[in-house]
Amino acid sequence: MYNSAELAAIQDELQVTEQQVSSIIESFIELGVSVYDFPGTQEATQGMITNLRRNVDRLLKLNQRSNDPASQLNKLNIPMEVLQYIEDGRNPDIYTREFVEAIRRSNQYQRSKMKGLRQLRDSLAEKIAEEFPDLEESVQNILERTGGRSERTDVSPH
Repeated sequence: MYNSAELAAIQDELQVTEQQVSSIIESFIELGVSVYDFPGTQEATQGMITNLRRNVDRLLKLNQRSNDPASQLNKLNIPMEVLQYIEDGRNPDIYTREFVEAIRRSNQYQRSKMKGLRQLRDSLAEKIAEEFPDLEESVQNILERTGGRSERTDVSPH
């Protein structure tokens, strides 16, 4: 994955980028308010043009920075599902939470299957050893190789 130095560099660059995006959003909000309250004067027009140029310059720098081959952000892989989630106007944190819950459910299901198969293996081994005492050594060998009970059990008929 990433070593700690790379992770720190990526985190730093993400933080700077986040601040730049926040600044751009704030500027666009200010621009929107200016357009809404536009008095129509030459001074207001000039201020709006200056603000718009500043936002375009910030976007240009952000775009150049994100497309820089030396940028640490190029090492990040964002799943298309997350991008689609964001484009649909949904919170990516919800996507992450739903993904983690789905993985947890899947892990619980797999763990239950594995437990069931271990119990089946152990039960079959016990029954085979009971019915075929001459195979007990082979059964124990198989159990040891598959992570089952490795100790020899005295099988006595009930």
